[in-house]
Amino acid sequence: MPHLRLVALVAAAVLVVANPPAGAAQPDAAAAEKYAKPGFYVALEDGRLWVLREGSEELAQFLEHGEPAKQVVRPAAGPDGITLKSVDAETLSEYVLTRPGFWVKMEEGRLWVFREGSEELTQFLEHGEPAKQVVRPGAGPDGITLKAADAEVLDAYLAAGK
Repeated sequence: MPHLRLVALVAAAVLVVANPPAGAAQPDAAAAEKYAKPGFYVALEDGRLWVLREGSEELAQFLEHGEPAKQVVRPAAGPDGITLKSVDAETLSEYVLTRPGFWVKMEEGRLWVFREGSEELTQFLEHGEPAKQVVRPGAGPDGITLKAADAEVLDAYLAAGK
């Protein structure tokens, strides 16, 4: 019987986290606009910025149920030193590393970089890694390895961060 009580308590705690009670803090849409980046949904809540990929299953779950039980938090990692929260570390890295005019994707600890709206990006999303690619180990922010379909994109991405 004690086991059943423990299961009931855990289930109740998960429900409270996933479905905040009435009166719980709601995302501040006006303030979140300041931190918006193409391809990401952001919501400022209690001084922390939730970051999720637009169109993702995780975003749909977040909008329907609220805060997930599993989350990644990076204190002071966002713009203006704001704390970032998401469902996984890759999404937070992609958000932080996104620069105007570029679309990025973390894969196996490396950052793929594409120009927004490019044919190379479309091909990557439809078919995966291109046959021809440029790799620059340790060339990105914090020594991250960068990958792209051509060197010009990486040069422009790095220049945009200066």
